[in-house]
Amino acid sequence: MYSVYSKSVLALGIAGMLALGACGNSDEQKARAYLDAATEQMNSNDFTAALASLDSLDKLFPAEVKVRREGMSLRPEIIERQSLKELEHCDSVIASLIIESERLKGELTHVPDAFDGYYTTKALAGKIPADKSGLYARMTPEGVYTVVASSTQKALSTGVTLMASGASVTTPDVAHDGERNDRSRGVEIITFMPAECDTLGVFANAHAADAMKVRFNGAKPYEIPLPADQAKALGQVYTASRIFTQLRVARLEKSRLEKQLDIARNQRARTFKESEN
Repeated sequence: MYSVYSKSVLALGIAGMLALGACGNSDEQKARAYLDAATEQMNSNDFTAALASLDSLDKLFPAEVKVRREGMSLRPEIIERQSLKELEHCDSVIASLIIESERLKGELTHVPDAFDGYYTTKALAGKIPADKSGLYARMTPEGVYTVVASSTQKALSTGVTLMASGASVTTPDVAHDGERNDRSRGVEIITFMPAECDTLGVFANAHAADAMKVRFNGAKPYEIPLPADQAKALGQVYTASRIFTQLRVARLEKSRLEKQLDIARNQRARTFKESEN
């Protein structure tokens, strides 16, 4: 990692190089100043600036075919180095996330169902929402966070409000549709998707030491104390879902970078063969 001072010196040097090229008598000299700047920036690991310099070269000097061809050869090398640097960082992030995800997975348990099953806390694993009012946090194997709200009283509920220490968060309403908001078995069951219930997980973590209440919002609203095991699960499962999601995204990013690296290396090999002929 270069210091701010070193980067400033480098920037001044590149600016001087470009100015010197601009004072030259030919467009080739001016174009080559951008090519030299891109090389310096690449060697200093400033890959974004290096690619920008090549873009400027192509835009400002379209007639300088020879210099632009050298830039075409340099571009895949810049992308290769950039990809390798980003892959190194990505591998480090993935390693940390794997350690954290394994730790969190140890605090949860997998509950099989008709689909792929879900994860929840061990304290809630054997508990069925239809049996007791409250909020039941769950996470899919892919890390998707959901919350099932269960009301054994007829509130005609469409959403919930979570309260603690004078603060509260409220979910969006989910209209009664017989699916995500189901009342067919004499119990009101609402399944909230991540965008609808993320705030519950954040709130539960922020108020982990506080007693919580949940209000079922509907035509006949009512509120109850939220059981401690449910309150803890809201925050715990949410935290796990964030780590699992970050791990999945990091792995996708690694796959993208590996493809980008392969393309860059193939381009380098092709331009090298073309330069030999």
